[in-house]
Amino acid sequence: MSQLDTWVEQIGFWYQHRKHDQGSNLESLILSPPEQIWGPLISDQQSKAIACWLDGCLRIFNHARYDAPDKAYQFLQLAYSKLQNVVSNPASELELKDWCMKRMQHLTVLSLEFCNQQSHCSWQKESHQLIDAHVQFMAAHAWNEPRNDDQGFPLWKH
Repeated sequence: MSQLDTWVEQIGFWYQHRKHDQGSNLESLILSPPEQIWGPLISDQQSKAIACWLDGCLRIFNHARYDAPDKAYQFLQLAYSKLQNVVSNPASELELKDWCMKRMQHLTVLSLEFCNQQSHCSWQKESHQLIDAHVQFMAAHAWNEPRNDDQGFPLWKH
């Protein structure tokens, strides 16, 4: 059994038996995923793993957002950065990059909403930095731009 298979089995066990006192078990899984989770090639197991991993980050965020806002935000940023690494990997399949880019958009919105709900002024500064960094990253990767023929997708049907 591969590391990816083992990890997916463990996260599946967590989903089946999760209780409110098992947050540390989930954190441990989220902080130690196998490298295969990030691709660069897509498989059914890899797809399941990366989706469960992202869901785990969001569950930790939601659990910590009111009692431990710094921790909650760190898990949002962890998710964003890992997906950003996948997109930045030239070997990553285009479909995987696209999936990650779409989730990064959602994570950015969630992060901005979270920052705007915080009372300390440093969170406002953080939200501005977040916007700038996200816009620069998306522009650098020309996401949402029309695709060229050399990118594997036809521009029109023949």
